[in-house]
Amino acid sequence: MQPSRKSVSISDIARACNVSAMTVSRALRPDAVIKPATRKRILEAAAQLGYLRNSRLGRPAAEPGRTLPKIQLIIGGSPRKMVQFHASLIAALEREITTAGCECVLFCSDGDAQGFLRVLETAKRTLAHATIIAGDFADQELRALLLNFPGAVVLDNPGLAAENCTFSSIGFDNEAAAVTAMEHLLGLNRRNIVLLTGVPEHFFSREILSGYCAALEQRRMPVRPELIRHTDFTTAGAEAAIDDLLARHIDFDAVFTNDEMAAGVYRSLQRHTIAIPRQVAIVGCDDLPLGKLLYPALTTVKLDYTLLAREALDCITRQEPGFRPIRRRLAPELVVRQSTW
Repeated sequence: MQPSRKSVSISDIARACNVSAMTVSRALRPDAVIKPATRKRILEAAAQLGYLRNSRLGRPAAEPGRTLPKIQLIIGGSPRKMVQFHASLIAALEREITTAGCECVLFCSDGDAQGFLRVLETAKRTLAHATIIAGDFADQELRALLLNFPGAVVLDNPGLAAENCTFSSIGFDNEAAAVTAMEHLLGLNRRNIVLLTGVPEHFFSREILSGYCAALEQRRMPVRPELIRHTDFTTAGAEAAIDDLLARHIDFDAVFTNDEMAAGVYRSLQRHTIAIPRQVAIVGCDDLPLGKLLYPALTTVKLDYTLLAREALDCITRQEPGFRPIRRRLAPELVVRQSTW
């Protein structure tokens, strides 16, 4: 059985193994119940056909002894939201990819449906050896990307549920990041801590909220709903949220948010002549360059983009007889600066 030079489908594998397409689909899911011998036979056939070959499921393979010529980055999200975060992530990825001797091809989708379709069609014609997906995509968009680029590495996004296991997911442990920040603030005897995060349905918001609540429950402290504020991930949205808290005379002595929104928190507090950190301590999340420029400098939970990029590249270039999806979360690190002194 020789590796194919065209896209290989589940039906091709099914015919080669004389089984149904449904059986092949189950064999590709690590949590599905199937006879070990059958799974082994299907995975071996998939690898030989080129469907499960070195994380390039169905993509043309490079000539022996040559480095991968192209790795494409597909970045999603509104240009108004988390701009610095995505810029830092893209820079780290581009640096690691070019250092490894590969060509980096970048596609950006700004949340517009027609724009996404143009990005998708152009990326399909690129014939890259590997695909990295990062940023925000609607579920139907992410599903389309994973369908067209099986074996992709999804960064800083848990991706879809177990229904699709033909992708790897590498991201940060956002829940642990929230716990780290909260333990720092609670250790400073701050007891009325605002959580300022993005829209409720975003995975980052859900995970940060879970860590925030877990830290309070560990101390047997109540979760106060009025201190949990959702906004749109923008500096302006964060400023408006803090303005609203102050207008409602809701007492708080600390804020946990991300670095980009922290700038909005600073603006609101300074307009109201509230001292940082004497009256309100602030902890961010991401360790963007912006945090060092704020005054006082922002304490933050560091999420290492360079490590994330290296993990993604390692996932793509490691040599294995068959594709196995990776699910990995990277640990955060507290960086203490003047905003909590």
